[in-house]
Amino acid sequence: QNLVTKIPANVSSEEAAFTTLGAIALQGVRQAEPKLGEKVCVIGLGLLGQITCQLLKANGCAVFGIDLNAGLVKLANDTAAADKALNRGDSNLVSVCNDFTNGQGFDSIIITAAAPSNDPIELSAEIVRKKGKVVVVGAVKMDIPRDPHFYRKELDLRMSCSYGPGRYDSEYEEKGIDYPQAYVRWTENRNMQAFAELLRLKK
Repeated sequence: QNLVTKIPANVSSEEAAFTTLGAIALQGVRQAEPKLGEKVCVIGLGLLGQITCQLLKANGCAVFGIDLNAGLVKLANDTAAADKALNRGDSNLVSVCNDFTNGQGFDSIIITAAAPSNDPIELSAEIVRKKGKVVVVGAVKMDIPRDPHFYRKELDLRMSCSYGPGRYDSEYEEKGIDYPQAYVRWTENRNMQAFAELLRLKK
């Protein structure tokens, strides 16, 4: 019972089919704790990344997307999921990021890429601001380099666990024992509800 939510009246079954993935993307956004007007970078513009960009835009953030795939970069630009998206291989990437953030660096980075390399982690550390957040949603290599950025910038590295609180808890997922909303505002199920509501609002 904690793994289902009602489909709003004006949401199609096709749209609602994205709810589970939407909840995963939403939990990553929640871990970043975005504030209105913040500049956030999403690394990895596959399905989770595209949804993450849209959720951040709905939060009032300025969103920059990065991917190795030219088609996914084009998709993010064409649909305005991101305010700007660029290919990882672009030689001007770091300077464009610098211009986008007015030389301050991103407030947070959300990694939705799936990659065997350490590049997303290293790039994040380079382009995030001092005391910024790096949130790992995707399956990427995590050899955290202490210098020059993680230590000197005092960066906040966070993991995002799938759909949110309740995941991998058999009491919650199998027995249907919910967490009190006063203490755990956003659970796996409540994230699904929130995403379905955003679909209803066409956001």
